[in-house]
Amino acid sequence: ACAFRYNGLSFVYLIYLLLIPLFSEPTKATMQGHTGRLLKSLCFTSLSFLLLHIIFQITINSLEAGKTIEPGFNCSTWEKTLRQIGFESVKGADAGNVIRLFVPDIGMFIASLTIWLICRNMFQKPVTEDAAQCNMQFENEEMAVREKLEPDDALMYEEDLDDEDCGEAEFEETMKLKLLRRIAFLASKLREFIGNMIITTGKVVVTILLGSAGMMVPSLTSAVYFFVFLGLCTWWSCCQAFDPLIFSCLCVLMAIFSAGHLIGLYLYQLQFFQEVVPPKDFYARLFGVTSLTQTNCSSTWMIIKNQELHWYHHANPILLLVMYYTLATLIRLWLQEPIKSVSREDDKEVPCSPIPMTAERRRSLWYASHYTTDERKLLSMTQDEYKPSDVLLVTVNGNPADYHTIHPALPLENGPAKADVYSTPQYKWEPSDGTSEKEEEEEEEEEVTQEEKENVKLHALVSVFQFIMKQSYICALIAMMAWSITYHSWLTFVLLIWSCTLWMIRDRRKYAMISSPFMVFYGNLLLILQYIWSIELKNDELPQVSGFLKRKEPGELASKILFTITFWLLLRQHLTEQKALRLKEATLSEVKVGSEENEEKGKSQEGEDIMKVLGNLVMAMLIKYWIYVCGGMFFFVSFEGTIVMYKIIYMVLFLFCVALYQVHYEWWRKILKYFWMSVVVYTMLVLIFIYTYQFESFPGLWKNMTGLDERKLEDLGLKQFSVADLFTRIFIPTSFLLVCILHLHYFHDRFLQITDLKAVTSKQDNTIYSHAKVNGRVYLIINRLVHQDGSLPDITMMNLTASREKEEDKMLEEAGEKRTEEPEGEGGKGRVKKGKEEEKEDEDKEDDDDDDDEDNESEEEETTDLRNKWHLVIDRLTVLFLKFLEYFHKMQVFVWWLLELHIIKIVSSYIIWVTVKEVSLFNFVFLIAWALALPYAQFRPLASSICTVWTCVIIVCKMLYQLTSIDPKTFSSNCTLPGENETKVDLEELKTSVLYSGPVDPAEWVGLRKSNPLLVYLRNNLLMLAILAFEVTIYRHQEYYRCRNNLTAPVTKTIFHDITRAHLDDGLVNCVKYFINYFFYKFGLETCFLLSVNVIGQRMDFYAMIHAFWLIAVLYRRRRKAIAEIWPKYCCFLACIITFQYFLCIGIPPAPCKDYPWRSGNANFNSNIIKWLYFPDFIVRPNPVFLVYDFMLLLCASLQRQTFEDENKAAVRIMAGDNVEICMNLDAASFSQHNPVPDFIHCRSYLDMYKVIIFSYLFWFVLTIIFITGTTRISIFCMGYLVACFYFLLFGGDLLLKPIRSILRYWDWLIAYNVFVITMKNILSIGACGYIESLIENSCWVIQAFSLACTVKGYHVPTSNLDCKLPSGEAGIIWDSICFAFLLLQRRVFMSYYFLHVVADIKASQILASR
Repeated sequence: ACAFRYNGLSFVYLIYLLLIPLFSEPTKATMQGHTGRLLKSLCFTSLSFLLLHIIFQITINSLEAGKTIEPGFNCSTWEKTLRQIGFESVKGADAGNVIRLFVPDIGMFIASLTIWLICRNMFQKPVTEDAAQCNMQFENEEMAVREKLEPDDALMYEEDLDDEDCGEAEFEETMKLKLLRRIAFLASKLREFIGNMIITTGKVVVTILLGSAGMMVPSLTSAVYFFVFLGLCTWWSCCQAFDPLIFSCLCVLMAIFSAGHLIGLYLYQLQFFQEVVPPKDFYARLFGVTSLTQTNCSSTWMIIKNQELHWYHHANPILLLVMYYTLATLIRLWLQEPIKSVSREDDKEVPCSPIPMTAERRRSLWYASHYTTDERKLLSMTQDEYKPSDVLLVTVNGNPADYHTIHPALPLENGPAKADVYSTPQYKWEPSDGTSEKEEEEEEEEEVTQEEKENVKLHALVSVFQFIMKQSYICALIAMMAWSITYHSWLTFVLLIWSCTLWMIRDRRKYAMISSPFMVFYGNLLLILQYIWSIELKNDELPQVSGFLKRKEPGELASKILFTITFWLLLRQHLTEQKALRLKEATLSEVKVGSEENEEKGKSQEGEDIMKVLGNLVMAMLIKYWIYVCGGMFFFVSFEGTIVMYKIIYMVLFLFCVALYQVHYEWWRKILKYFWMSVVVYTMLVLIFIYTYQFESFPGLWKNMTGLDERKLEDLGLKQFSVADLFTRIFIPTSFLLVCILHLHYFHDRFLQITDLKAVTSKQDNTIYSHAKVNGRVYLIINRLVHQDGSLPDITMMNLTASREKEEDKMLEEAGEKRTEEPEGEGGKGRVKKGKEEEKEDEDKEDDDDDDDEDNESEEEETTDLRNKWHLVIDRLTVLFLKFLEYFHKMQVFVWWLLELHIIKIVSSYIIWVTVKEVSLFNFVFLIAWALALPYAQFRPLASSICTVWTCVIIVCKMLYQLTSIDPKTFSSNCTLPGENETKVDLEELKTSVLYSGPVDPAEWVGLRKSNPLLVYLRNNLLMLAILAFEVTIYRHQEYYRCRNNLTAPVTKTIFHDITRAHLDDGLVNCVKYFINYFFYKFGLETCFLLSVNVIGQRMDFYAMIHAFWLIAVLYRRRRKAIAEIWPKYCCFLACIITFQYFLCIGIPPAPCKDYPWRSGNANFNSNIIKWLYFPDFIVRPNPVFLVYDFMLLLCASLQRQTFEDENKAAVRIMAGDNVEICMNLDAASFSQHNPVPDFIHCRSYLDMYKVIIFSYLFWFVLTIIFITGTTRISIFCMGYLVACFYFLLFGGDLLLKPIRSILRYWDWLIAYNVFVITMKNILSIGACGYIESLIENSCWVIQAFSLACTVKGYHVPTSNLDCKLPSGEAGIIWDSICFAFLLLQRRVFMSYYFLHVVADIKASQILASR
């Protein structure tokens, strides 16, 4: 009626709406008083309005029909007056508006009449006195039966009991009344819930509603609510209590004011008031009166919504109404709050009391039968006259339990037999019954146990709340930063500086507490200023202050209030702590007996241990790993969004830290604190510059000061952003600032302690693997696990002080004594509790309660068994956990050792791969460094340091190149195509050249280019930096581990340290372990030869031919010692040739537009020849992937050089055995009896069987491989393999019995032929790849005779014609390489002492056969 129609009649309904919460809810007494009269008057008023509507419509239509009035009477004086009173013509109106005008009166009449009838029937129903005759026994039986009923059937069943048992009165109710009664019951429940909620949290709800109403539509009228809200919150934050009388008076005033505010807003919707004060008038906007509707004279019956309003204008009246109802309800409940108490001394027994069986009594009986005793009993611990035998009775929903309706035998006190029932809880004292003392004691024990459990939960919640309140300064500081970031102005800039200053102070909590009053004052000042500037005023009425105060929507005011709440909490916590400190100083400390203190400590120790363990563990983890969070934040700050200069400086700082960590560890540790301080200061400057640049006058100021244009200022990071972008730009550095400050203040010092390599103490015996201590208390073991560095692998190296050891041993002894007393594992507390229970059992036996004793003993035994089993489970889990830790520790030690062995290979391989994938002048430094460092191990640390620094330089250069002020188009070259006489290259092929395909950026040759996203572009360099840092971390970790455990580095770099040359013949498993350890030590030279052949086969070009010549030169030495002498020169050759080839891949810079001479018109080089010669070229660039094969050969050659050096070390020879070759003049047949290796011919183990296969039958298998190599291809070279195969098949048996020198002479000739074939095929590949076209036309017989075909991809090979087919399937050196591998393996067999046993066996077999 009020919301959809605005006139005088609806204004009357508004008055009724405001009066309703002031009246008491319907009861028997109130229905005969003011509440009943209110309902009657509402019913009469709505009926009168309806009749007046009918009369008005009849009259107006009659006057129109008689033409007494003119048809266009809209907006005339009398029409406006009647319409605003509430009488409006509906001529021409649609159905919806007709319903809107008339239905409110009809609905109000029906609703008021229905409510009045329901309340009258419920509370004024006549009941005879005899209907309530009953006794206590009947009441108990009645309740017992009700417990078995469903809640919906309880009320119906009550009537049956009245009819059958009481028999004095009979009630006949229709189904309609029953339904109405149930509806009323549900409404009553909802009302009681809301009432209880308002009573419990009334002050909080009122405060919230005042704040919400005040900031919904800022104005002078709403300012009353807002300032009252600020005053209440500030008063509460000052740790002051609200006086009930003053707060009640304040609520009354606010209720009156809000009612007047609602009336004013409603009256302003009338046309008369809108004409007097227009909606856009200054005073209308100042006082916050808004016109929700507008009037159109052409259709006065239509409600026209004001389209200029926002959602909060429509929500404001609703919020005011909710606040008014809340205030009115609170006032009414406070006025009805007197507590009715019943004293036990005045109790008198009355056999029966005539009480009418009303609905209220039925509900009371239903509650009494359906709620348990614990739910109905609430002990009031604050009453002075409280006695343990007195019970305070109140229902769960807050309604008073009408004691006299349940127990009518008791006398009445403090009022009539039936009092008015309100939602306010009313309390009565229930007298104790002396006849059931034992039951009461049991109930009390149960209640005490329940209370203890609840107290534990409550204590936990209180502890959590106290912890949160103690950390409220963090919330306040974060709120200050969030406020300043979210709402940009000079006023909030003060908050940013304030919070950052407090963050940087070490004892920030203390100074935050001290400054909390100023925070509250400043926050309130900002809220007041923002509130004033949020009023809907124009700029000429209230001008905006640029950079300080701007006109904002009310929603921003709400978020600022949320920020201010943290200030209020901080001030309250500060004052609370000061008050507690003063109270503690003024109060004498309580003296306790030592035993009591120990007892309390023992009780609290268990709860504290777990929290301490978890806290220490989390702290240790944060100390060790928080620096990685800081490093991650560096990346987040640097690479988020567009790259600008201040982000590059962040990356420079990070790279400086990482580079110094890698280059010089001690210097890094010394400057680390100053580094973080500089980062914090720099971040503060970034925040200040970005924040202040957003003000309107600052861009011009920066331009004048620096002389830079807007584009360059944007590259610096100075740009005016939108609100969302500004939040991101400021929030990320702010978060980074907090992360760095946390590390600097909380974790930095402890981090330096755990990373000090020089302050390593000696290792003590590890305690966690001692099974004698496993059976101790679990929390002792857990405490051992929490070490200051938080590293599980370092558990075995924990160093415990003497006092700690004594304390733990003492506790373990106590635990052991208790275990001897309780074999099943019962703890100390169980024993004490058990002793107390036994004493209690003795007392019960004295009272001759045998049955109770037996029950108690059985319960105790069950409890003891459960506890014993639980202790056994804990012990077993502890043992398993410790075993898991032991294995986990061993696995970690093993992984760290593996990384130490192979990290140099990982680092060098990745760096070479990056340089090959991105050929540039920048990366040439990496290749030179590692090409020289691999063969010369003393330069490897220097190479790592150089690569680290150079990587940092490259990252910075690449980031600088991404700035928008650097435009490659300004310095790129555009080369013109050469004439026909200047080159012989086709035009289409020239267009693919780097010179002529587009503008030539000279920075690309260096290694710089524009790329987006940048993080992908820098990925390889960042990973390279991470691997280099990881490398030095591994070395330092191993050094730290060995120093801490008094260990030395192993002599040999092996995995199985207990396996030596003596274990080689002990079994198959030990043999496998030995070769895992020393495979490269034994066969590294052969591996290098195979990799050299692999380089030749993969490349088949000019440099592969050079590799072939070097392979021939090395193999020509034959003896291992001679090869070792030339090996350093070979390594130097490999390092130089890979460096030179990379230089060729880089080539000359293309910016001068000068092509290579082999592309001139006089040169006779085609693209295939240039590719085979591996010349630099702009059309066919050299393939840098070939350098990967060269690097693999260089890596193995470098490792083999180290192996040659290790062979001369006695310690290595003892562990791995020597690599000295067998004497070539030795007669194998006569030396078997002096053979140093065991005889395996008789196959005493599986290892002997494998030896027989290898040393006896490998020779014939190699001959098979030679035969296959000669027959799979048809060429002149294959004929030599077949000749050699048939020769050894014919004379092989006799050859094996000759001296070793004779065997190796023939075999080395075969190896030489194999290498010769490989070399010749590589040399002939220039014809197969470079001049294949001319060979097809002129010399096809050469192609067929030597099986010439290009096997390397990337060459332009013409399709074979019918006259000359290319033997593509028969070319290549795959089978030659396989044959080379087996020839080398068989040569090692010939030179082995194991082969002498085979020769001796063959000779013995021949002798026996001849006999």
